[in-house]
Amino acid sequence: MPAELRARWHLHLGDAKDLLPKLLPELDQIDIFIHDSLHTYEHMLFEFRTAWPYLCDGGILLSDDTDWNEAFAEFAAAVQCSPVMFNFRVGAIRKPLTLTLLS
Repeated sequence: MPAELRARWHLHLGDAKDLLPKLLPELDQIDIFIHDSLHTYEHMLFEFRTAWPYLCDGGILLSDDTDWNEAFAEFAAAVQCSPVMFNFRVGAIRKPLTLTLLS
């Protein structure tokens, strides 16, 4: 990694079930979330459900190995987002934009 980018990069090692609930509130909002860790149904749903509230409007949730179980498809349906699939294994959903009315 180039030296000029190192100050913007922080590596967190550990279980996502321990790290995400602490890290996401510190970040407040994220533009993209990429799942590519433990591919069990329970763990994938945990990561999607934990990250989704912190994903900005229009943000992207990506998941690798969506064909291993139904977690990604079920989550996309639950948040009423149509998934886009790449190579039948990688899926993406975009969080809807929230419209605000100007007064």
